Amino acid sequence: MENFISENLEQPAELERYYRQEPEKFIKAFPEVFRENQNLTILKVWQERLNFDIPRNEKMETDTRWKDLLLVIVISLLAGTIARFLLPSIEKELINPANIVFSIFPLLSVYFLLKNRPSKKLILSISLFYLVALIYLNFLPVKFTDSIILANLHLPFFLWSLVALSFTGDYRLQPGKVLEYLKYNGELLISAGLLLICGVVLTALTIGLFAAIQVKIEDFYMNNIAIYGVAAAPFVGTYLARARGITKNIAPYLAKVFSPLVLITLGVYLATIIVTQKNPYTDREFLLIFNLMLILVLAITIFSVAGRETGSKITFNDRIIFALLTVAIVIDCVALSAILFRLTSYGITPNRLAVLGMNLIVFVHLLRITVNYFRFILGKVKVEMIEAAITRYLPIYSLWALIVTIFFPIIFTFK
Repeated sequence: MENFISENLEQPAELERYYRQEPEKFIKAFPEVFRENQNLTILKVWQERLNFDIPRNEKMETDTRWKDLLLVIVISLLAGTIARFLLPSIEKELINPANIVFSIFPLLSVYFLLKNRPSKKLILSISLFYLVALIYLNFLPVKFTDSIILANLHLPFFLWSLVALSFTGDYRLQPGKVLEYLKYNGELLISAGLLLICGVVLTALTIGLFAAIQVKIEDFYMNNIAIYGVAAAPFVGTYLARARGITKNIAPYLAKVFSPLVLITLGVYLATIIVTQKNPYTDREFLLIFNLMLILVLAITIFSVAGRETGSKITFNDRIIFALLTVAIVIDCVALSAILFRLTSYGITPNRLAVLGMNLIVFVHLLRITVNYFRFILGKVKVEMIEAAITRYLPIYSLWALIVTIFFPIIFTFK
């Protein structure tokens, strides 16, 4: 970045464009360039601009961050809608399956074009390329011959180059910008891959929980929710990689992404139990799956707290986490009653007793965290109290593991 600023001192438009594209990197690199060229008027102007009215700059950065997030949400929903519209025709072999890539690549270009604001000529050229590629693809016969398969496989690579033009915002393939695009691709693979892995875990747990109360949601979930999640992965991954940086603190950002999703899942699940009046008491799989969901809730909470800076303010995500903890406690009460029901109805076994003990430990832990989170939101305690509620309780898990390891074989005579 320092080299880029130094090389473009005679190009004010380039400096402005790159500042808007990478404000954090620009601000970090600028002081060193300014120290070496303090007599240049253009750098004096930038020095005043970057350091004048810091609170206002922070507010502008916050506003920009929220605008970026809103843009990502809108584009993700649009990509999911396009994919949902195309898939039925692809499954019936009415259109070429390669059409599905048009739910991703053009919208990635839109995202970068809106960020970079390049010339109208470049925007028009990229748009025409996409249109021609779409028309040509749909003139090809819908069959799986070698040439058609090769065409389908190579089309994404061509569209990838159009995204590159959108990313750089320039016809000129400057080495620095191209390398930045390649770096972005690596970061995107990591962030989108992690998002998809977490999404698969959440999907499996959600379907398993609803199956425990005899509610089959597989088709609805895959057709109306999972498809949007898969389509959103490249855009949310781009937001994480470009706006946040993937090289550090990825876990807290993943926690922020999935905390509202898990909250919605548990909220809908609790409402479904109430409305359908079905119970999971006789389903052993429910207890296993819900225990995994509780571990997920704990992980989200821990990573969210771990990602906070000392003295940071209360955010909207804190309220999401508090709501998530509250709903998890309510459903854990259902799980505990189910365990007690099984114990009284079918007798005590090592597995049932172990599950009861673990659920009680998790229940108390969640309760401690929730109480401190509530006090934190009210402004009565600092975030360090939540950290203490999380960390100081962890030895209880180790103690329980030790009890199960040593005493259970003796109590149950090695059965």
